[in-house]
Amino acid sequence: MALRKRRFCDAKQPLLPSKTYAFGMQNNRFWNVLIINELRNRNACKKMFTHFSLFASLSKGLL
Repeated sequence: MALRKRRFCDAKQPLLPSKTYAFGMQNNRFWNVLIINELRNRNACKKMFTHFSLFASLSKGLL
């Protein structure tokens, strides 16, 4: 009987003792936002480069 009770009373330990599940979720959200912002910045740079190269090729043709 004592063994049966003890089996259900053991608390699960986190993988890292200093981390909690809530902290892990906040960290995941932080990284997701960081990655999304980085992808947007890359896309903006790509668009700007495309417009610049188009402008450069048009200006060479006019000269």
